Amino acid sequence: MNYTVTENRKMKIGIRILFCIYFIFLIKVILFKYPINIAISALKAGEIPPLAVRLESANFIPTKTIFRFMVISKNLRVSAENLLGNIAIFAPLGFLLPVILKRKIHSLKSVVTASFFVSLAMETAQLLFNLGIFDVDDILLNMLGAILGYAFYRLIKH
Repeated sequence: MNYTVTENRKMKIGIRILFCIYFIFLIKVILFKYPINIAISALKAGEIPPLAVRLESANFIPTKTIFRFMVISKNLRVSAENLLGNIAIFAPLGFLLPVILKRKIHSLKSVVTASFFVSLAMETAQLLFNLGIFDVDDILLNMLGAILGYAFYRLIKH
């Protein structure tokens, strides 16, 4: 077997492993951000609010939370962590998807679409399983992060 072919195969496997690690990290950070013992305690105590209550606290108005963090909030650190964190957490997705799925996800449109559905799934899971608060702005910021990751991919590809 040719040395270049072997190295190329190892690189592909390495990138796929990196993607799996990243995706597990993404799920951990978004869905399982609270210690498991706190979640179990809440379940046992029956402290899970009904879905109707969780829907009331959800944000379905685009840019409402972003505006609050950028204009109204007095805590710059919390605002920066929330806004930049939502962008940064999805940048690897925008970079890795076209690397791994070259034939299926190779354009900005396909990266934006994929990041939208991944982010929507995460936000919906937070809502349904009481693992966080649904916020449409998180989806927007996640998509921006994926766009930046894709821009970096395009930059180093050429």
